[in-house]
Amino acid sequence: MLLENSNFTIYEVEELKGIFEKLLEESEVILDFTNISKIDMSAIQLLISLKQTCEKQNKKFEIKNINDEILDSLNLSGTSFILGV
Repeated sequence: MLLENSNFTIYEVEELKGIFEKLLEESEVILDFTNISKIDMSAIQLLISLKQTCEKQNKKFEIKNINDEILDSLNLSGTSFILGV
């Protein structure tokens, strides 16, 4: 799924939570971060929750096309390893 909004912050989390719940109906969850230029801890927490749910349901979880700025944020927060990026 290509995330279209450039921001993935607390302001978008509620909307994306609903979208992610629908994604869990699929056999795998692949998020394309091509357009994402900003992320915050609320969004990171949502991603961790989504990944944990995928693991419990034995579904593939992947985040692809992460730019360096987002990767730096994930590294600084210590969550890049958890999210597998």
